[in-house]
Amino acid sequence: MNSARQTPEGSANRLKSDEIELIQSVGPQVKAFCGDCHAMPRPTSSPVDEWEMEIIQGFDLYRQSGRTDLNVPEQLNVERFFKLQAPAELALPVPSTLNYPPAELPHQQSFVRQERRRPPGVTHLGWYDLGLESTPGNAILYCDIGNGSVNAIWPNESQTEPKRLATLLQPVHLDVGDLDQDGNLDVLVADIGEFNAADSDLGRMVWLRAKGDESFETVVLADNLSRPSDIRAADFDGDGDTDVLCATFGWRNSGETFLLVNEGNGPDGKPTFRRKLLDPRHGTVHVPIVDFEGDGDLDFVALISQEHERIELFRNDGQGNFESELIWAAPDPAYGSSGIELVDMDGDGDLDILYTNGDSFDRGAKPYHSVQWLENDGELPMERHQIGLMPGVLNATAGDFDLDGDMDVIAVALLARDVSSKWVEQGSSPIVLFRQNSDGTFEPSRLPSRFHDHLSVIQADFNQDGKPDFATGSFFRVIGNYDPKELEQPELMIWKSE
Repeated sequence: MNSARQTPEGSANRLKSDEIELIQSVGPQVKAFCGDCHAMPRPTSSPVDEWEMEIIQGFDLYRQSGRTDLNVPEQLNVERFFKLQAPAELALPVPSTLNYPPAELPHQQSFVRQERRRPPGVTHLGWYDLGLESTPGNAILYCDIGNGSVNAIWPNESQTEPKRLATLLQPVHLDVGDLDQDGNLDVLVADIGEFNAADSDLGRMVWLRAKGDESFETVVLADNLSRPSDIRAADFDGDGDTDVLCATFGWRNSGETFLLVNEGNGPDGKPTFRRKLLDPRHGTVHVPIVDFEGDGDLDFVALISQEHERIELFRNDGQGNFESELIWAAPDPAYGSSGIELVDMDGDGDLDILYTNGDSFDRGAKPYHSVQWLENDGELPMERHQIGLMPGVLNATAGDFDLDGDMDVIAVALLARDVSSKWVEQGSSPIVLFRQNSDGTFEPSRLPSRFHDHLSVIQADFNQDGKPDFATGSFFRVIGNYDPKELEQPELMIWKSE
């Protein structure tokens, strides 16, 4: 056997005998060091030219952590270990992600536009009833970092202009609840402050306090936060008032998940809060609430990205104390986790997890970016099922869109404009419908969209006909100058069933 032609499994290179020997000799050290606090990186997850900076960053982070308990291998050997096994470039899965047929759906598309000075940057959509007399019923509430606004639009009314509820810095997520128990529904907003990766302290958790006259007062619940990503209102400690669950994404040296424990209203009628740390890790994206065990206590599920790339259940003891348990862990610290939705995917009466991994902000589109779901059978960890590959997928939502009795999925993608243009020219679909077949597999088709400029999607029965409708938000990453035509693009695209 010619040892010069042997290669480790997964390697894209033809290695010499001394290179194979280096990989085999330093491999255990690299795996022990790099895999101590997160999954061992796969050498094939990045091309050769990206590994030098990845290794520099990894060693810098270890030094900054202050830890001294690991056996640190020589940095040059670690770099060679990964580079020797890495591909020259990542080949994206062209046959399985291009030229989908047009989606056949009984829906009519409409648009929400308004005059603006900066392109839309819609980050989150919600479906809530604000209890307003002038516009009763549920509205699409949405955050727009393009102009810092929190908006509402009632898609079943004649309203064509959104109602602006507040102007903040860069709002990215919202929830609704009566925080001061005055009978009016308030809006809670995670205001990221700094959207791009940084250990900033510009973020805030904001309470839009309903004043009873269909206007809202801006009250800051917590500030000096590092990039808040999610906020949820619920009674976690069972004392009858509303607490606030907060996730801050942070970056390298910041970010955490904490609970604002409601300790009752003060003399001014506003509640006071005690801050309680739940998880010190950075990278948390979403924290949807669920009573997982059906015991009446509100638990939550956390999608934790960055190098962690995990989904965990935080079980509540009924007093607002939580213990975490693994639901699923990604095979690589660069997996790119981007969103979750709790939904019954298999119709068995419990909540599964619809999950996307397509974060391309740092390292571009990857061949393993995908839409998938995790099956809840009452035990953890959950079993993963693939739905389909989709470069840059940021979020997805599930519903019976073709009305055949099972759950389908609509997913949206966000890519840098130059990358998106190339993919669109080849036949890539920024918005994809995955129709579920009778055997549990999914068949992709495309919905109309110009580019991969979408970060958010939601489904609900907008026109109250008993059929699921859906909406997507437009997100244009504006760095420096931008095309004035982008000002004419819709903030929302709404599909109503016919």
